[in-house]
Amino acid sequence: MTNRPVFAIVAVVVSVSSLVGCGSSSGVTDGGAGGKKDGAATDVAGTTGGATGTGGKAGAAGTTGAGGTTGAAGTTGAGGSASATAIGKACSADADCTGGLTCMTAGSKIIFETEAPAHGYCSKMCQVDADCGSGNVGICVGISSATATTQLGYCFQSCTFGGTATKCQGRTDVGCLTLDNTTTPTTDVCYPICSQDSDCPVGRKCDVATNFCGDTAPIGAAAGGTAVIASFCSMACVVGNLNACNWVGSGSALTSGGTHGACALSSADAKIGDIGFCSQECDTAANCSDQTDTGLTCDTSVMSVVGHGICSWG
Repeated sequence: MTNRPVFAIVAVVVSVSSLVGCGSSSGVTDGGAGGKKDGAATDVAGTTGGATGTGGKAGAAGTTGAGGTTGAAGTTGAGGSASATAIGKACSADADCTGGLTCMTAGSKIIFETEAPAHGYCSKMCQVDADCGSGNVGICVGISSATATTQLGYCFQSCTFGGTATKCQGRTDVGCLTLDNTTTPTTDVCYPICSQDSDCPVGRKCDVATNFCGDTAPIGAAAGGTAVIASFCSMACVVGNLNACNWVGSGSALTSGGTHGACALSSADAKIGDIGFCSQECDTAANCSDQTDTGLTCDTSVMSVVGHGICSWG
């Protein structure tokens, strides 16, 4: 099997941040069906009328009909396209997917044998990228743990990190992520994520280490590090999705309901729909979990959008 492994994003090293919900980014370094089948009969009629030449034209029409038959064959290809465009759609059952795809439901234990994508993900099993459709519409990604007896691969929709076109089915719980930056172009896939417990079914939680629905720990629980500016625990989110990271607006306090954040960190070339990271909300620097790294401030310049400040260092 040549599929690529799913990997966990467990921390982010930050420099100067800005609100990506506004479309900006911060400097974080991370890694003729109508043609008749009886065209031959038409040709014969045309030959009979050949004395005037008019019948010959009818025969040519029959040839066009044959071309239409070829077009009908192309309909099969369109079916394959329908399958490709369904990869990555939200689903709760196989019936929600088309083109032979199945649903990785949010309540299943399909990823790492324990977890699942938030709100479901239409996909299918694969061995190589070609199993996901022609034209680089999907990438075969390994979803099993390293200790699994059988290693499974499933198709993830392709995308272009940093591209400005609408990507990843327009979902706010799926973002474009670079799996391999050593290829040309880079290998980018639509990566399903949760960024808070409410993204998962009742009884399940958002695992901050994997961004899949399963067991979890709160964001910002650990702090400190030896990075040039700061390092702290975080989790992935989709750039441009303000309703992520357990975000609360100006009408809500930060002292209840767990740690609150906003999707305010990303690599410099990220655009709306790409994978970014959660940064903790604050009203003062004292609200920030990381009190170890120097240069800590509560950046209140984003309050008009976020409703609170964002923990920042530098």
